[in-house]
Amino acid sequence: MLEMKPVQEPDLVLELFQKEGIPFREGCGAFGIAERGTLAGYCLFCMGQSMQMLAVRCDDPLLLDGLVRAALNHGSLSGVAEADFSAISGEMRDRLDKMGYFQKDPLPIEWFFSVCKPCKGMI
Repeated sequence: MLEMKPVQEPDLVLELFQKEGIPFREGCGAFGIAERGTLAGYCLFCMGQSMQMLAVRCDDPLLLDGLVRAALNHGSLSGVAEADFSAISGEMRDRLDKMGYFQKDPLPIEWFFSVCKPCKGMI
């Protein structure tokens, strides 16, 4: 069974930030997807005026979209209205761009959910 939820273990959150070479600071966190207790992907973020997406890792293209959407929903439920993906680069940026995450900068979360339904053929 898949679980998508905020990573609650402080040591694991710090380990993920270190793995990505990103300094951990106040307001930072991680949202993960796990299968049978094994982490299959994660989003690292920092909450402020917007949800700054710092790193996204997920090898499975079908899980990637669900993971990022769940992380954005977490941000929205925490009171954040927009997400900034400008720190994401390389292959992950290309994959997310094909899914519509770079249509606006910053990305209005509620607008994204209303406009970009499951992106058929883009994964």
